[in-house]
Amino acid sequence: MLYDLLYKARSYRNFDPSFKYTADDMKELINLCRFTPSTANTQSVKFAYACDEELCSKIFPLLGWAGYLTEKPPYDGNVPSAYILLCCDLNITDKPIEIDVGICAQTLVLGAMEKGIGACMIGSFNKEIMSSVFSLPEKLYPRLIIALGRPNEKIVLKDAIDGNIKYYRDENKTHYVPKRPLDEILITK
Repeated sequence: MLYDLLYKARSYRNFDPSFKYTADDMKELINLCRFTPSTANTQSVKFAYACDEELCSKIFPLLGWAGYLTEKPPYDGNVPSAYILLCCDLNITDKPIEIDVGICAQTLVLGAMEKGIGACMIGSFNKEIMSSVFSLPEKLYPRLIIALGRPNEKIVLKDAIDGNIKYYRDENKTHYVPKRPLDEILITK
């Protein structure tokens, strides 16, 4: 059921590194994006992936993790096993189409969770260095990267109180994510 999948698909930041993924695993997830809606059907989002340890080890230090937390995950030994980089093809459109990136990113996260793969969308990274790591052509603009792996942490959703939506961790490193209640996001007359 979609509700259950959405509820489980959190921004995981700690992963069991013993689970490895293959190029075929990554291609299977990326293939889902071929069927998503796209602005004017441009289909300008392109994808690169990494699932080998050498490339993943070059990507990891380039990422900004969990802005609200003082102790930044992933914790020692809990790094992602794979990444998918979403790029805008500036040969197809003259500027990045952010909504298309978002649609593809959510599709990848839900597709991954359906397979028991946790994900975290990360927009905080050095795009120039990331382009170099992936040897991207000049007209492919990196926009978002998704870290992937077998989740190795507990995440609890709770209602936001007084509009406080800052996620946090307790002394057991359980990750709490406040969500605005329905009556706060629903516009009524």
